[in-house]
Amino acid sequence: MIDCYAYTSRALPDLDPVALSKIIVHSRGFNETYALTGVLLYDGASFYQYIEGPAEALADARQRIEASRHHSSIQVLLDGTPRQPGAFSTWSLGYLMLDEPAHALHAFVMPADHAQLVGAFNVLAEKADVM
Repeated sequence: MIDCYAYTSRALPDLDPVALSKIIVHSRGFNETYALTGVLLYDGASFYQYIEGPAEALADARQRIEASRHHSSIQVLLDGTPRQPGAFSTWSLGYLMLDEPAHALHAFVMPADHAQLVGAFNVLAEKADVM
């Protein structure tokens, strides 16, 4: 069974680029190993992430995300089974730096409409610098 999880959170003010790079590298390795895919957006102050994959692996990833000391104030946007899996199937973890805060994602509340939320992530990803 494929599940999905999306959230926004506040990055801690002392998060430096080296720590952020380590998060991305470790997450990509974990995701590749366990067939998880998704995208992580960062605007310098907040994280926005959509991730999906096998339920057990996603539960483990979610525990890691929620236990991370690099962010706080997690707001869950989506948690469950995606209507159409494979939203970001080509990325183990696409990382995108946003030029401005993703106000469009802050408008969603739990439970969000899957298609609309994925659409908002896609719009932002198209405008961002891919890394």
